[in-house]
Amino acid sequence: MARLLSSALLLAALAASAAAASPRRIATQVASACEFVTVPQLCTSIAFKSGATTLGELTKAAIDESLSSTQSARSVTQKALGAHSGDERLRKNLAVCDEAFANAVASLQEAQQKQGAAISDGKAHTEVTGAISTALVYVGSCNDAFSENPGLVSPVADATSIVKKLTSNCLSLAVAFQVKNGAY
Repeated sequence: MARLLSSALLLAALAASAAAASPRRIATQVASACEFVTVPQLCTSIAFKSGATTLGELTKAAIDESLSSTQSARSVTQKALGAHSGDERLRKNLAVCDEAFANAVASLQEAQQKQGAAISDGKAHTEVTGAISTALVYVGSCNDAFSENPGLVSPVADATSIVKKLTSNCLSLAVAFQVKNGAY
């Protein structure tokens, strides 16, 4: 009888140990995914902020964060457009940024919608990575507009830099999720 009780306790302890190790393993997967993105610190911050425990959840949280930051960058750009009414060259470049951020927002919203229920479907997730990639190209066009005009300083350079890093991280995570789930 004592031996049976001992065996039952051992099995219960092993089951509890396995259950406790599982979240740790998932957290390790999320942490290791953050090692291979453009800015690991931003990725880790999103993981903690969102409470993501899987790569899919982290990808979703990264899309959400990138979308929110892109919307904020667009707002900053629109304020800068209003504040710089006299400099036509600056306004022209800010208009490029405004359009770029608007298009990036639309692309990230598309990624967000497609990512929801269909994240495990290879085709749908390929569309998610495509939409994120498109958003990244749009964000880059804001930088391009100012780099093509030497001496013209972008008042939205900081916002653009943050959005570009977040969106790049987002793309890395989406591709990692896609590869992990055999979509390639």
